[in-house]
Amino acid sequence: MRPVIRRSSAVTRILVCVPTSAELIPFPPPGRRRVDPAWFADAQHRLFTEANLHVGRSRIVHAVTWVDWLDGLTLPAPACRQGWAGTGAHGELLPTRWPITCRKCRRLNGSQLDQHQAGEQPMLFTVG
Repeated sequence: MRPVIRRSSAVTRILVCVPTSAELIPFPPPGRRRVDPAWFADAQHRLFTEANLHVGRSRIVHAVTWVDWLDGLTLPAPACRQGWAGTGAHGELLPTRWPITCRKCRRLNGSQLDQHQAGEQPMLFTVG
């Protein structure tokens, strides 16, 4: 497929737009092997079964839910749908045994914790 060339009247340079593909699992860099999706999903299930998670370096602990991925496979995600990028393959999601501190996850889970418990999600502002 040929690149689409657009000329901008406001700018004197030519913008080249190359169509891209939307492959779900990108090709690995040269010298690296391709990871089997079923193996990866199974490894994620072993890590996150009966565990909670936190996103990156955040101290907020979320409940785990399983979201659809490829061919009926599922991957872990925060139950509150907290935003994050990636599939977890690069350490974006980390399992933990700490209690859930995310208020939305606790509400969805039906669990109640003491508000002064260590690690509690801090209140952003007071209402009223």
